[in-house]
Amino acid sequence: MAGSALAFMTRTGTRRGAETRQGGGRFAIRIGQRGGAGRGGPGRGSRAGAGAGAGAGTAAGAGVVAGTGRGRGRGFAAMVGVPALLIFATLYALWPRATVVVSPVVTEVRHRVVVQATTAADAVDVEGGKVPARAVVDSFTVSVTVPVSGSVRSGAARARGTVVFINEGSKPVTVREGTVVATAAGGEFRTLSAVVVPASTVKSFVGMAVDADPGTANVEVEADEPGTHGNVAAGRITVVMGGSSSASLKVTNPEPTSGGEDKITPAVSPVDLRTARKRLAAEASEVAARRLAEDLPRNHRLLAETIAIQPEEPVFDHGPHSPSAELRASCRASARALAVKEADVLKAARGRFLLGLAEDATLVTSTEADVKISKVERIDAESATIEAVASAGVAAPLDADMLARELAGKTVEEAKSLLGAARGVSAFSIYPDGDDARRLPRFARWIRVVVGRPEGNQR
Repeated sequence: MAGSALAFMTRTGTRRGAETRQGGGRFAIRIGQRGGAGRGGPGRGSRAGAGAGAGAGTAAGAGVVAGTGRGRGRGFAAMVGVPALLIFATLYALWPRATVVVSPVVTEVRHRVVVQATTAADAVDVEGGKVPARAVVDSFTVSVTVPVSGSVRSGAARARGTVVFINEGSKPVTVREGTVVATAAGGEFRTLSAVVVPASTVKSFVGMAVDADPGTANVEVEADEPGTHGNVAAGRITVVMGGSSSASLKVTNPEPTSGGEDKITPAVSPVDLRTARKRLAAEASEVAARRLAEDLPRNHRLLAETIAIQPEEPVFDHGPHSPSAELRASCRASARALAVKEADVLKAARGRFLLGLAEDATLVTSTEADVKISKVERIDAESATIEAVASAGVAAPLDADMLARELAGKTVEEAKSLLGAARGVSAFSIYPDGDDARRLPRFARWIRVVVGRPEGNQR
């Protein structure tokens, strides 16, 4: 191989140069020229022995045919070829004769990372765990409608009945239409027509008054207010409120009044007022999150958990116990929140995650890490904590030089067994590159160990 390489390196493109012979472990180099300027001319070569001739070069341990003119240049090329041969031989000795590709065991590592967003920061601080934040503000009006849950009872029909006016006086008494009579509890009725109550009739015996029968008159009455409270028992109407000034006039109802009916009407309850306040607060939060996010610059993320709302006192269209099917409420509110560049948060979280891994000398990883924001908590109006979960594939370190030394001289089967039991190796491939495909080279420098993903796992 070495002889052929030397012949190649000393051969010229026009085949005027080199003819190489190898024998007895030594190289003899003859350099001549086919065809010259003419016989006997300066271009004709002459043979020189171990001594020297005119214009001849000297070579130790070899006979060299040399010429003049161009022949001297070709002699120089031959001298350059010897160092090239030595370089080639050195590379051949050091060039790997086998390749082993090993894949490390990769473990999924997940860590909780916390960074702080603050308006006091101007740039991302990975070591300090801080990112810049900006405050955003807005004001707006919200309104809600709440179905009422209360009810009130109201009259649907007025009760009616008949009363008897009793006149114990000596003169008739006229009761006008609309005269008010009432129960002792205050239930009022009005007469539906006018009536004259005659005077009482005196009974006498032997010319002397011994008794008197009062005058009476019946008249129909109706309750002032509709509802079942107008249905009163017999004898309950006992008070003459107006319409007659006679002190001798009395009233009663010999039969119960009837016909009074009630109805149930929806009404606002105190619970409805509290519900309306809660819904206003929830609506204000939603509106604030939407409006604040709309005003953000591009690539910014609103930290909704930092929204602080200052509402004004709500306005209600009905008060407590007011008949109504629904309650409407509205209020004015202002909102403030923090926003960050999501890329800043991911950069800081990823950096802190990788810093944490770098502290453990037994772990190595690439700079790629998957980061997801999981939680945000408001500290104050100017800052908040952001919690993220970072994960990455972390591989155990493999020493390529040590593996090469351990594999040197092993058969392929022994190498497979060694790699299969090696700690931190998940897969491997062996590529022998020599005449003996069953055994790896005996020198570690002839084995190239590559840590990475093999093309095909051989275990």
